[in-house]
Amino acid sequence: MADKVTVDLSSLGSYVDSVSSVSLEQVIAALLVLIVGYLVIKVLMKQFGRIGEKNLNIPSLTMLQLTRALKVLLYFVLIMAVLGILGFDIDGILISITAGISIILGFGLQDTINNLASGIWISASRAYDLEDEVTIAGETGTVKNVSIMATELKKLDNTRVIIPNGKVWNSAIINVTKMDKRLIVLDYGVSYDTNINDAIKVALDVADSHPKLHKEPAPIVRFKEMADSSIVLQLRVWVDTDDYYPVKSDVLKMLFEKLTETGINIPFPQVDVHMKEQ
Repeated sequence: MADKVTVDLSSLGSYVDSVSSVSLEQVIAALLVLIVGYLVIKVLMKQFGRIGEKNLNIPSLTMLQLTRALKVLLYFVLIMAVLGILGFDIDGILISITAGISIILGFGLQDTINNLASGIWISASRAYDLEDEVTIAGETGTVKNVSIMATELKKLDNTRVIIPNGKVWNSAIINVTKMDKRLIVLDYGVSYDTNINDAIKVALDVADSHPKLHKEPAPIVRFKEMADSSIVLQLRVWVDTDDYYPVKSDVLKMLFEKLTETGINIPFPQVDVHMKEQ
């Protein structure tokens, strides 16, 4: 143990000697390279972002990942250059970094590696992009950030949930933003004494009167089931994805008002209780 301590102290002493031997000219040169390199990287990253958005038609999520990776690489090169000017052993530093990565991998950090690999695959597959509305691993929200390790969603109640990319890649991903239109499916019940054709016509009239509902494919009404207290019909109509939620609310309200106006009864669940006399 004593010998080991002596060796470590000796190595530390050599390191201190190498640092103390740095000249003022080297320090000034390193500072100049650091400042100029930092400014150059800022300009390069800005230009890279503009080229990616305007000319390459790269999705926002992929662009974000590429930008982060390029920035890390450029800053790493800059730091190595500065250390080289100061007289540090760059080859030794790179070997140490490689050894450190090997040690990390050797500790069996499968989850970390899995999250990292999944983040790369998510970007490559274009499963979703920033600001897409998705359902992932049972969580529904808008994609706000995707790092190499996790995906961050903003939920409807303004809370944020962070999901590890490994869990994202191993679960079903539902993206409702990718398609330009969505199907509104509304179930509504009418009483058993209702003329079914009248109840169907009411729903189709509502669908025809709303300006944001698509006429092609044409709205349809299906006879869904004969439930305990009502006959259940189902209205299906298409709408632009961006209009889905407000239009669905409008159609529900209009359908209720039109059924009430035409005197069609909307039943509620009932339970008959029979009392047996003893």
